[in-house]
Amino acid sequence: MSKHTPLQNDISAAIFAALPEPFFVFDEEGRYVHIFGGADQQKYHRGEHLLGKRIHDVIDPYLADRFIAEIEKAIAANKVHTFTYQLSAQDIRGSEELPGPPGKQWFEAHISPIAATAGQPRMVVWIAFNITKLRNTVTEKEILITSLQNAIGEIKTLRGILPICSHCKKIRDDNGYWNQLETYIKEHSEADLSHGICPECLKKHYPEFTFND
Repeated sequence: MSKHTPLQNDISAAIFAALPEPFFVFDEEGRYVHIFGGADQQKYHRGEHLLGKRIHDVIDPYLADRFIAEIEKAIAANKVHTFTYQLSAQDIRGSEELPGPPGKQWFEAHISPIAATAGQPRMVVWIAFNITKLRNTVTEKEILITSLQNAIGEIKTLRGILPICSHCKKIRDDNGYWNQLETYIKEHSEADLSHGICPECLKKHYPEFTFND
């Protein structure tokens, strides 16, 4: 079996260090065995201080239990397993003051089981992708769609043929009742009516207010 030269080892180390996403190697008990990448500090916090610790040593027990359960799922299925979770530097003991994105971040984990080795615990590679921006964009679009749907639902539009009395101008509704024109329009549209008088009605009903040109 050929061995890697020092130069090859240096190149491999440089490549791993330059990876934007963090790669965690966990054993089946949730111990941080190796950590690679995480160079993009706008999206990720460094994690070298976690090496040798267990997930339960640095994260709230409820969340740590969940992470262990996801690792067990990947090992049991013996294939890549994905799930999403929310985490901040404040949730990881020892990461609180590290440079990186502020506040809660959304991540999609790709957990890939490593082939079993005799005498060694099962391990997985856990790649964390920061999907906060994507998730926020989707949420904003969902809120916008809901707002538009609500607005459309509130719009009242008059359509079709309206039965109207040729004498009193009342309109018959779908239930057969005759309504004043003003009432019908107000109930079936977004229009508000104000009253005035046209020149012909002014001459007919109020001749005293008409003026000769």
